[in-house]
Amino acid sequence: MKNSVTCPNCNSENPFYNSVCSNCRIYLRDRVYNLDLWSTISSIIETPSKAFKTIILSEHKNFIFFILLFIGFKYLINARFISMISLGDFQSTIGLQYSYLLILGVTLIYFILFSFLYSHSGKSFNIHLRFKDTFALIIYSQIPYLFGLIILFPLELVIYGDYLFSKNPTPFAIKSTLSYLFLALEIAILIWSVFLIFKAFLTQSEHLNFSILSSATFVILFWSFIYLCSVFVFTI
Repeated sequence: MKNSVTCPNCNSENPFYNSVCSNCRIYLRDRVYNLDLWSTISSIIETPSKAFKTIILSEHKNFIFFILLFIGFKYLINARFISMISLGDFQSTIGLQYSYLLILGVTLIYFILFSFLYSHSGKSFNIHLRFKDTFALIIYSQIPYLFGLIILFPLELVIYGDYLFSKNPTPFAIKSTLSYLFLALEIAILIWSVFLIFKAFLTQSEHLNFSILSSATFVILFWSFIYLCSVFVFTI
């Protein structure tokens, strides 16, 4: 077993997330009951591996749906940018609240399905994975989009106003230097989130190749779904 610990009492092998030995019932580690949101986010920024290990060991995966509700808005904004590039200027007939619920629903379903399939696929590599750990890790690895929503998007909205989602003129034609800076920051957020999902899977599985394959699959499939949602939402 890749991600395992050996019981000091009976020498039996246990998944590293076990707090109690499955054989002799001796405690293997201190129990972690809850997650603190701010200390977890701070730890993700400073020492991601430590943060993800704490998330895995925690008995209650606090705040995951709270985080998901907020990052769903950022996914909707990104979908709008994607649709602007692929479809051009247009007027959607679907309300903002329904667009958000659609993006949020697709995201939630994808996260659940991926967590389930990923956790079961670990058996092929002799890796013990739990669905609830994977689901929580995926959501916490999306924290960069929370910063994008809270910090970047309000600045973009203040500077460009109604022209933020316009192609006539584009934000690049209004303030080109700032636009390229914002674009670079958006790309940095994407790269950061990809790095975090890789670190999350690596911390959980302790298997490099499996983590690379899983994180690449997750990112490619997820943004493919966001693209399809952008085409659907903003053409009806």
